[in-house]
Amino acid sequence: MKSALIVCTALFLFLLTSASSVVLAEEPRPYLSHLFATKNSPLYTTYCAAMERSEFTLDEGYHFVFYDSTRGADFITDNAGDWCLAFKKGARYVYELKDMFKEPVITTSYADLVKYNYFPFEDVKVDVAFVAHSSRAALQDIVIRNVGSRSVKLQVFPFLNNSTRTFESVAFHKDKNAITFTHEELPDDWVLEHKVPYVDKVQNVFLLSPPPNRMTSFRSYKWGNVEIPQAVALNKKQVYIVWGRLSRKDGVRCTEQISKSKLMVVLNDDKSRILTETAPRWGSTDANVTPYGYYGVELGNFGGIKDGDRFTVMAKCGESDEIGTISGSIAGLRDTSDARVDLVIGKSAIVKSPEGLRKDIWGSGTEIRLYWKKSTDNVTYNVYRRNYRAGGVYERIAERLDQTFFTDKNIPGEKIYGYVVVAVNAQGHMSMHSDEINNIAGSDFLTDVNYPAQIKSDAADHVKVVAGLYTIELAPGASQHLRVIRAVGRAADDQQKLIADAQQLLTADINKYVAADELLYAQVPRFTFKDHDTEMLYWSTFTLMRQVMLPPEGKCSYNYYVFSREPQWGWGHGGQVFHESLTMLSYAFMDATSAMNSQRVYLERQHNDGYINYRTGPYLDETIPYSGQLTTSAPWYAWQNWEIYEISRDKKFLDEAYTSSKSFYNYYVKNRNSDGDGLCEWGAHAVLECVRDGRVAVWDEVGWPSNFEAVDLNSMLVMEAKALAAMASELGHKEEATAWQLDATKRAKQINQTMWDEATGFYYNVDKKNHTFTFAKPNDLKREEIIGFLPLWAGIANEQQAKKLVQKLTDPKKFWRKYGVPSLSADDPYYNPKGYWNGPVWVEWDYLIVRGLIDYGFVDEAKELTNRVAANMIAQLKKDHNLWEFYSPDEQWAGYHKTYIWAGLINRMLMDVERAGKK
Repeated sequence: MKSALIVCTALFLFLLTSASSVVLAEEPRPYLSHLFATKNSPLYTTYCAAMERSEFTLDEGYHFVFYDSTRGADFITDNAGDWCLAFKKGARYVYELKDMFKEPVITTSYADLVKYNYFPFEDVKVDVAFVAHSSRAALQDIVIRNVGSRSVKLQVFPFLNNSTRTFESVAFHKDKNAITFTHEELPDDWVLEHKVPYVDKVQNVFLLSPPPNRMTSFRSYKWGNVEIPQAVALNKKQVYIVWGRLSRKDGVRCTEQISKSKLMVVLNDDKSRILTETAPRWGSTDANVTPYGYYGVELGNFGGIKDGDRFTVMAKCGESDEIGTISGSIAGLRDTSDARVDLVIGKSAIVKSPEGLRKDIWGSGTEIRLYWKKSTDNVTYNVYRRNYRAGGVYERIAERLDQTFFTDKNIPGEKIYGYVVVAVNAQGHMSMHSDEINNIAGSDFLTDVNYPAQIKSDAADHVKVVAGLYTIELAPGASQHLRVIRAVGRAADDQQKLIADAQQLLTADINKYVAADELLYAQVPRFTFKDHDTEMLYWSTFTLMRQVMLPPEGKCSYNYYVFSREPQWGWGHGGQVFHESLTMLSYAFMDATSAMNSQRVYLERQHNDGYINYRTGPYLDETIPYSGQLTTSAPWYAWQNWEIYEISRDKKFLDEAYTSSKSFYNYYVKNRNSDGDGLCEWGAHAVLECVRDGRVAVWDEVGWPSNFEAVDLNSMLVMEAKALAAMASELGHKEEATAWQLDATKRAKQINQTMWDEATGFYYNVDKKNHTFTFAKPNDLKREEIIGFLPLWAGIANEQQAKKLVQKLTDPKKFWRKYGVPSLSADDPYYNPKGYWNGPVWVEWDYLIVRGLIDYGFVDEAKELTNRVAANMIAQLKKDHNLWEFYSPDEQWAGYHKTYIWAGLINRMLMDVERAGKK
């Protein structure tokens, strides 16, 4: 059996020297400049600024929603509001895609820009170019054309709609055609805990050209309640938060329709006071119901809580009528400020929640009448009120009402009150609370569209919508050009300068942005794929990988990446880690210099003893001390450096990388071989260090990772030694190369002697103490996890072992699933295809298997596996035009974090099987 590294080298040389055989005979047109992508095309549509115009701490990205029929052609953000465009012709208002004559078609799409067109009306065509110019500014260039035979008169509404929190301090600058305001970008708990810098209050400019007929603002998009965001008190000490995973009976976290999810908390069975999902958080900005399937509520809002107090939490997930309820007691208040209690949704509500809660405000706001739909027979209603200026508790102000209305009188003018209604049956069971309503006087955008200037607008606070209005008249064939700029700045920035900087983009040439992207993407190898969907997936993943690269900043002297730019979440925005850097094996084909510089981020922060941080970023050196050791990252470092060198052929980089990789390898084997037997175990915070950091069958049901000598870790170390041998050889260090190869051979032999089980034809972890598959119970380490295939990737298995591994791999009852190889065998009782490391397909691990299959000559199986993984990624792109952290092996589903860097490795899988098939 040839060394896997030698086979890989041959494949690289094939790609680099023979790519012309699969490139079109003449110079091809830039693929992403000549698209016809509809909502059914697998195109990634998130856009962020080019690396050279980006920054870490204040960075706005946008996702283009051109596929949801209930929305417009919107550019949405996680916290900054959604950028929208609407039209009115006569009495007909068109915003949502379902109302358009023809929905958007994308013609050009790169990491920082998109061009598209659509027809809001049969005789009106709209061509738009959207460019994320920098982390702080974006522009929308709009050309509206009359393609009919008669003149048309239109109203055009560019607007921003904040669906998450509110815009505040809204002001109109008519002399500059600008609206200024602020919004919040609240840091999550990870950012706060790791002291990573952030900007929480952001200045905004919404600039319109030419001068609009009108600029205005509203407290809601459509008629209804004025939403009050969840209050956050970062400087207030957390008292006692009950939190946990929020999931359904099948184990899938509740991650959809979060805005419609609800919580209701009662303390000590006192039903006169409740907390809801809008209760303030203290010392934290986390939402009480998060998009990642977790809930939390600060019981300190009740006031005067003490050990022994009993709480009951009721939860509702999205629009489902099913609920979940858990109870517990406060304990250890002196020593702890939180308690984890996971909550499962899965039983029908005993009492149905009141629906259709509405209001009439009378007496200039001193009186509010609430009314709602009747729930069911044999229930009465309790009304609860919260004083938003005084706290987070809802107090019962009316109970046992038979009627479906209630009037609250003599409301002081300065008070902001929220109201909810709860139904109660004869047995005293309470429903989940109704939607909240409040006494804030509303003003809405849609009413103003239909009845211009007849309602109060120009709100300065609690604003949801800021908008411009153009009235234009177009003769047949005529067009109108508009340009809209959105710019952001820090709270302390000079507002006039912010406006002046935004004005500079009014004359920016869109073609220059496109030309720069075409030059960059021209480096990407081109293949003739089996279908257009696969081709679009291939190019989309290069867009993702380029997009998450940021320029030198803070402690980073070189460019670096984040896991995700839009949306931003602390853990995914802190810095680099080795297992995410596997993506550089793809990205280097696009920009080898940038990929090398990303690896240099590790090198420049390396300790004298060879240690490298668990995670390294511009403002982060995450070492996670644990059990007397520093946590590092899974050892793929030397292998990554060698693979990148094979693409770049940069000897200077190779020399630097060899010295650094050698030092890290020596540190690792010295500090992760506690029994001195030559085999290593995961150390420090081993669950984090091993990559598989949640829902791992062996970790959860057998023992902590450091108890075992690990097949995945030792396979990685074999590949590290092989890579070091190749690097030494290339640099002319022959004796060192021989020593490294002997090291790899020795470890591979130990793995085969210790971790291979002939009876089941698979590799497993072993008990560190006795090298058996038994830890607490007989053979409890014989759990068929994806790590058992890593000896294929590392070239450890002999020919017969490889055949047995492939036999197990291709068993549809175990690993050969519809959409790829799961992280745990499907016949394991802990298997969950929508779990975490106990079932889902993780693209980077399936990539390692593909490499192993190719190296051992199982090319057809490698192609089939690649196609299966690609199929689900394509399906998900067609659904939400995003790339995800992991995918279900059994159905078209993805979770839990999107715009995730390592999804980009699918294009390397596609490259490798394509060139393997050409050999």
